[in-house]
Amino acid sequence: MENSPLHFQLESLRFLEATDFDILEGLFTREETAGSGKLLAIEGGAADKVMVLSKGWALRYKSLPDGRRQILNFLLPGDIVGFFALLFKTVEYGIETLTPVTMNSFSPEKLLDAFNNAPRLAVALSWLAGQDERQLDEQIVRVGRRSATERMAHLFVELHYRLLQAGIPGDEAQHFPMKQTILADTLGMSHVHANRSFRTLVREGLVTLRDGEILLLDPDSLAQVAGFDAGYLEQESLPKATESALPH
Repeated sequence: MENSPLHFQLESLRFLEATDFDILEGLFTREETAGSGKLLAIEGGAADKVMVLSKGWALRYKSLPDGRRQILNFLLPGDIVGFFALLFKTVEYGIETLTPVTMNSFSPEKLLDAFNNAPRLAVALSWLAGQDERQLDEQIVRVGRRSATERMAHLFVELHYRLLQAGIPGDEAQHFPMKQTILADTLGMSHVHANRSFRTLVREGLVTLRDGEILLLDPDSLAQVAGFDAGYLEQESLPKATESALPH
């Protein structure tokens, strides 16, 4: 796990100890791979494992009876999938791979054992789960209140920022393996509207299509278009009261 995207993110919190990383490493005994377009979780299915993505992209979604779906968030290298399998019996969302992925999986019970033995690790992983909630809050605002072009620019900058936080090199963090139909399902637009908004960003020289991927040309200018504030993604130190309560 050393030098993995998850390890990179946890190290940036600067309060875990070597023993915490050793315990986390002990969870990663089963590596799995899946091709693109594969279901990792089915809506209403059993919540029976926790997964950590190390390579590739996936998406988390909810679907309607007529087949329409809303993409809730993208799962990127370093993200934890199924963290709350400790608390709920079923999964209320689906997860589909967007690219081939590599991941480690383990039972929720093993995660609970790790929490019992490493409370600092429990806080760190809970912090990552809390980040997912913050991203979902921002997704609600993005879809509900931003203009079409702002929505798309904001999503692009958020994904770019998250990839950088996971230790993905800058150039690689500007390549997004998604089609405009995926953008439409994420941003609550028709496919025609999504195409029109994307073309607006293309004309402004901010993004382009290259080899079947979306390429960000100017993340800083995209952030200005979106009115992007990275505060909800920034990795900060723990509150002093929490830090003081942890064992030393």
